[in-house]
Parts: sequence; structure tokens; C-alpha cells
Amino acid sequence: MPVFFALAAACFFAGVGIAAKRGVQHNSLVTAMVVSLPVGALVMLVFALFDLPESVSLGGVGLFVAAGFIGEGVGRTSFILAVQRIGPSTATPIQTATYPVFALVGGVLLFSETVTPLRIVGAMAIVAGIWALVGQGRSASAGAADRTAGSGRWVYLVPVVSGLAFAGSDIVRKLGLVEIPFAAFGALVGNVTIVVVWGLVLAFVPRVRSLAKPGPGWQWFLLAGVLAGLGVLSVFRALGSGDVSVVGPIIMAQPLAVVMLSALFLRDLERLTWKIVLGAVLTVLGVILITISG
Repeated sequence: MPVFFALAAACFFAGVGIAAKRGVQHNSLVTAMVVSLPVGALVMLVFALFDLPESVSLGGVGLFVAAGFIGEGVGRTSFILAVQRIGPSTATPIQTATYPVFALVGGVLLFSETVTPLRIVGAMAIVAGIWALVGQGRSASAGAADRTAGSGRWVYLVPVVSGLAFAGSDIVRKLGLVEIPFAAFGALVGNVTIVVVWGLVLAFVPRVRSLAKPGPGWQWFLLAGVLAGLGVLSVFRALGSGDVSVVGPIIMAQPLAVVMLSALFLRDLERLTWKIVLGAVLTVLGVILITISG
């Protein structure tokens, strides 16, 4: 069952990127967040009502709050920004490759872990995949080409931030589930935390509030919210009965799903070239090799 839920999460999150790309063509990042987050919370609430804990611990709730702030707050916001700037087919592989690369480098530098041939091949595959994606970047996303050109190469750091945030939130979620083993409840607490944060920002920052006006295509964020809610629920269910080392890499296979969905639904917005496909395949292969080497 953990594998099934991890695969489901990968597909749901891939769909988030596609829907978000459609929506941000004529809407701001703020609109994307204030529409999608409450919708995701409603999805989680429906599932949570059927599986409420009889009692909760303050520590467990605190961990779920922290996971929500890190994952749904920092991770989701930076991911949608990356999708807006460079497109989901480029942003998603970079995001998913971030955690295993940092884990590998950190293990070698801080804990003197052994660098096996399999890890070297995996790291080289990830580097080659990202090289292909970044080299493709300026022409891959037709709808965002002007934004990318004006942003500079720093924009490729945005999915890196997103990847680190999602990886960190998975670890905190796993700790929270030890305290309170109710996946839907944990997902709901984390999501509601960010909904409240965005509500406070809108209430007290007029400049941000002015960016929340919905434009054409804002309805795509409703779909993004539903998919994100189902994705987070799937992650919680997978982590609740499986190990992070098993669940994480499966979820990280979402670039392959993104590439397929982009070919079907983003033909007019993203030019899906062989470099993007190759970059996604190499990145996922590298993630798998590094993971099994551990």
C-alpha cells in the first residue's frame, strides 16, 4: 500500500504543475495560492472527518503545523513560482533531484559515507539531466520565455528551494505521524496553517491583497487545489505505513508523469523537446540509483 499511495502522490503532484501552469498565464502567484490552498484544505477536511483522532498531543500538532509551513508554505509557493517562470517540465525534475543530491553530498562531507560506483553514476545522471534542462530553459516554455529571460539564471534556484522544503516536510510529517497516526488529520492541520498565514498576509498587506484578483483561467487553481490536497493525503498515507527512503524516491518519479501530461495538455505553452525528455529521464534514473545505493 505505501507504494500505491506514493505513486498516486507522484501523479497528483504532476497534475498540480500542469494545472498551475495553465492558471498562471493570466494570474498572479498570490491568486494561485489563495485559491488552491483553501480548496486543498476542503479536500483534506472531507477525508479527516472520517478518520478523526480521539485525542491529540501538542507535540504532534506542532509537527504537523511545521510540516505544513515548510511543505505547503515554502515548498508549494516556490514550486508554483518555478512553474510560472520556467514551466513544469523543467521545474519538476530540478525540484525532485535536489534532495538526493544534497543528501549524498552531506553524507560524504559530514559523515564520511562511502562514495560507491553506483552513487557516482547516479550523481552523474542527475547532473547531466539538470544540465540538459537548464540548457533548454530559455526556449522550453513558450509562455514564460520573456519572464525567464528577464529573471536570469537565479530562477533555477527556485525549484531547488522547493525540493528542499518538500524533503524537509516529509521528514517532519513522518515524525508527526509517530505522535498522531492519523494521516488526513495531519494533512489538514498543515494545510490550514498556511491558509491562516495567507489570510493574515492578505488582511494586513494591501499590496499583496491587490495581487489576489482573479483573471481569466483562475479556475485552473481549483483543480490544482484538489490535486494538491489528494497528493498531500497520499503522501501522509504512504509515510504512515512505509519508510521515507522507499516512499520518497517513488514520489520523486513525478517528472516522468509531468512530461507525459505536458505533451497532452500544454502543447501550446511548452515546447516539449528531446532535451526535456532526456533531462527528466536522466534525473529520475539518478535519483533511483542514489537511493538503491543506500
